[in-house]
Amino acid sequence: YKGWPDEGPFDVIILTAAPNHIPEPLLEQLAIGGRLLLPIGDYPQRLLFIRRTEEGYQETELLPVVFVPMTGEALTDPPATKP
Repeated sequence: YKGWPDEGPFDVIILTAAPNHIPEPLLEQLAIGGRLLLPIGDYPQRLLFIRRTEEGYQETELLPVVFVPMTGEALTDPPATKP
């Protein structure tokens, strides 16, 4: 959920558990041109594809999905202000 800030930026980040909002730390760790693929929300969840550009972030909703929910800090941290 917090990623690996000391090793970023990353070209690709994939989540296999669903947070209830887009994690800000993961957006910050994307390289320009980097992609983030994640399930998000409660049931029904949505699979999101986010690409970081020079201007910001582009978000595309791909399809409804069902993943295990993310727990712990993912439920209490504030939502990302981007994209």
